[in-house]
Amino acid sequence: MFSSTRSGRMSPPASDSSRTRKYRQPGKMVPGRLTRSRILTFLTVCLLSICLIPSLRCAIGINAGSDSCSDSPSKMAKDLFRSNHASSARACGICDVAPAMCEEYGVAGMRRAMSYMGSGDRVQRFIVKAKQGKGFNVGVLGGSVSKGFGLDWTNTDNLHTHTNMHRVIFDHLDSLYPAPNGMVNGTSGRSEGKNGFVNGALGGTGTDYFSMCYKEHIPDDVDLVLLELAINDQLLLRNINSYEQLVRALMELPEVPAIINIQIFALMFPEIAQGGEMHAGVSQYYDLPVVSFRNLLLPTILRDNTLLRKWFSRRSDKEEENYGEVDLRHVNKRGHRLAGDLVKAYLDTQICEVENLEKQRGYLSLDDFPVQPLPRLLIGKKFDLEETVPKLDPVCYSTRSEKSPLAPQVNTGWREWSWQEKKYLVADVPGATMKLDFFTRIGRLEVFYLRSKAYGLGTADCWVDDDRQHAKRMEGWWDLPYNIGRTELIAEGLSEGKHVLTCELRPETKDPGGGLEFRLISVNSV
Repeated sequence: MFSSTRSGRMSPPASDSSRTRKYRQPGKMVPGRLTRSRILTFLTVCLLSICLIPSLRCAIGINAGSDSCSDSPSKMAKDLFRSNHASSARACGICDVAPAMCEEYGVAGMRRAMSYMGSGDRVQRFIVKAKQGKGFNVGVLGGSVSKGFGLDWTNTDNLHTHTNMHRVIFDHLDSLYPAPNGMVNGTSGRSEGKNGFVNGALGGTGTDYFSMCYKEHIPDDVDLVLLELAINDQLLLRNINSYEQLVRALMELPEVPAIINIQIFALMFPEIAQGGEMHAGVSQYYDLPVVSFRNLLLPTILRDNTLLRKWFSRRSDKEEENYGEVDLRHVNKRGHRLAGDLVKAYLDTQICEVENLEKQRGYLSLDDFPVQPLPRLLIGKKFDLEETVPKLDPVCYSTRSEKSPLAPQVNTGWREWSWQEKKYLVADVPGATMKLDFFTRIGRLEVFYLRSKAYGLGTADCWVDDDRQHAKRMEGWWDLPYNIGRTELIAEGLSEGKHVLTCELRPETKDPGGGLEFRLISVNSV
């Protein structure tokens, strides 16, 4: 064998013993040898050529009309911006935005409290609108807890006090996104350039009333609705339907508001579970966030009864046996604060998400959050391939409304009466009669009236037009520990148009004490 020399002369190969090893000096390249650095340099040049040549061709006019030239420079900039954003985006978990609460209540507890966070689409849309600084409206539908019954035992009407859970939430938003002309309580602030807060809560009132009468208690142009109705609805299947009817109606209001379900709990009823169990499932069907005060606190209370005094209202400072001084229906000021802070923490996760999107896109508008259509079927109904639920527009005549008061055209023996903010149309003499004109579109009429074991309530019959033989009997007394309004379906399948409702007090009663008084609250048609 022969080896070739650089001069081209052939020489015999050197023996192994005579070979000498030559080492490359550090930093010196050996000609013709593929090294890692050479490979990386070659690949880098190729990649730059692939990326830059199309842009240079477009810049000097070559292929300027092609699709590849329409956005290549800007697209490259956007891609570069987005890659940089990925490393600068904030973490938006519940403990990232509320570390102090996670420290106090635990990571697991805070995760339980965020019962259902959903997509956040409507809430983020609301935040984008609030950031525009033109003013927003927050409305509240709830019961006695939302009215602030537990905040001050001597004053049960604390709708707008700053310690009310809903005002805690509103004040947080108002501080982040102030309107040009400040804020206003009790009415929409939109026309005045203000942020509006309207607490439409009513004691002893659930979704069967609000599903028909919501427009009497919050403005039509509300942007965010806070619902607290978990303990005012009993654990009845019928409350799936009324809650669903309520949220569908709210979601179709002109400003397509965001809705947050706040799950408060009470421990005075026959079951711990109440209507909120069903509200949670319906809320998920409609992608509405659920923040649960109960999920956070109840496990600890069940381990330590003394915590009842920490979180619930007390009738006196004296500690009674079996916690008799504790009002197990109404949370106290500390409870209101925690419930408000939980919703604030949820909102802060969504604000964080919006801010990350703004960093990524540069600017956000409402067009970035298109409103999704409502499910075409009710969750409480059987699946159907073609059916679509029509939009409902209920009419409510209520003793608790200034917009549409319950004012019969004929009245013999009925009178207006109120206790604190609870107003009724009352009769206590058998034969007392009232007649009310009403209009219906789809032929359904309901009456909302009080039921109680404690107030000596009697019985009434109600019917439509001259159809007394199909009158519905309503009994005010029942053997349950609730003093609460209840809806009775009076008629359905009526022809569209005007009709007349007649109600008459009966001489018989279920009340063991012989009480006859009957309390009407509202008449509702759709």
